[in-house]
Amino acid sequence: MRQKMGAKLIAAGTILEMSSVELQSRISEELATNPALEILEDMVCPVCRHPLRDGDCPNCGLSRAERYNPEVWLATLDDRPPAQQAETVDQEREDLYSRVEFPMTLREHLRLQARIAVSKSDYRIAEYLIDNVDEKGLLDCDLDEVAGVLGVDRSCVDRVLQMLQSLDPPGVASTSSQQGLLIQLAQLADQGITDQHAETIIKDHWRDLADHTYSKIAKALRVAPEVVDKSVEFIRHNLDPYPGRQFRVSWQNRPRSADAIQRPDAIIRRQGADYAVEVVESPDFVLRVSESYRRLHKMLMRQSGSDSQGTWRQAIDQLRRADWFIQSIRMRRRTLQEVTEAVVEIQRPFLDTGLQEKLRPLTRAKVSQALDKHESTISRATANKYVFLPSPSNRVVGFDFFFKPSLSPKSIIEDIIRRESAERPLTDMQIGQLLATRGFSVARRTVAKYRLALRIPSSEQRGRR
Repeated sequence: MRQKMGAKLIAAGTILEMSSVELQSRISEELATNPALEILEDMVCPVCRHPLRDGDCPNCGLSRAERYNPEVWLATLDDRPPAQQAETVDQEREDLYSRVEFPMTLREHLRLQARIAVSKSDYRIAEYLIDNVDEKGLLDCDLDEVAGVLGVDRSCVDRVLQMLQSLDPPGVASTSSQQGLLIQLAQLADQGITDQHAETIIKDHWRDLADHTYSKIAKALRVAPEVVDKSVEFIRHNLDPYPGRQFRVSWQNRPRSADAIQRPDAIIRRQGADYAVEVVESPDFVLRVSESYRRLHKMLMRQSGSDSQGTWRQAIDQLRRADWFIQSIRMRRRTLQEVTEAVVEIQRPFLDTGLQEKLRPLTRAKVSQALDKHESTISRATANKYVFLPSPSNRVVGFDFFFKPSLSPKSIIEDIIRRESAERPLTDMQIGQLLATRGFSVARRTVAKYRLALRIPSSEQRGRR
């Protein structure tokens, strides 16, 4: 004998792994292929549009009897018509997602600045150039071609480009990495931050700088190698050959692309001093097995002719599939609810403050022990799923955000920089001192290495924003 997964368990596991968006697509697909499955659109509360349970609303408390009592129903609506009440609830639901920060792209960031810095007559040139700025922040087009396409003089294009190169982030819209570094260096000089040999090294010894042949640079400048090493360190610490990497909308949870906003699969709401968890599903319909299909099945069962045997077996298969599908969705909702509630209970200090250092070490094995479920079930329930955090966080994070055996210095550095003062950004030395107070002994160079790995600019560059 050997253990074997049944079809019902396989279906439940597949549904459990799906995100809310994938589940909606799967429901639409099943409705189109299985006539035994149907939606009951009138099984929602007329007041709050929440799915009813046994005729009663678990959300606002409207009972089955009150649904058909006009006086009670109108009193529950606060003398507002149903359409207006439903519209208010829809607006509240939309407002919840509107609090999620939209991932502004580098080009949108440049367009906002260009509308102020560039004249109205030159804006179409600026917009054309911005559309040709790649993710690295470099200009990827020929300026003569731009002038020909737009029907303007090359001098006009050069003037607008020079204006764009003065925008944030420093060095953006440069025609090359070398030009971008020189622009950044000039902006630093305006703030009194200079190095004696940095400009000469970038302008006249660009190839040697890229090849790390610093001895050639030292010989050409007739200085000691230590002087060149110091200038190179200045360049590495303060400048970036790809200016687009300096663009940040948020130091944490930055989406990778404009379509990276994730719809939450669960929502954590604050209710006074406590929290409530809501699993996101469509509130506009309820799935059920078709009653007419059940009657058809019973009618076929009463027929003993061989002609109906094939139809009868097909009806049985579709009824079972519809029933398994509905049960799998219910199990997904229940499991995701239990897992999220367990996470809320463990990570309550973080939810209260929004501070990442308040996150407690947590693994899926620990949650599986608390809920008496298999660890693979917890993994399936949290795979590719997102949760909306309440105030003060007000953002969507993946469930992986909560499951960390221990916090690393890198994650704490990211959180420290996210909460630093914009006027007085912290240096690597100060960040290292803060890490020491939290039990991490990290050298300044190690802090700088972690910061660069997180693609976070230096304190001087953050201070210019």
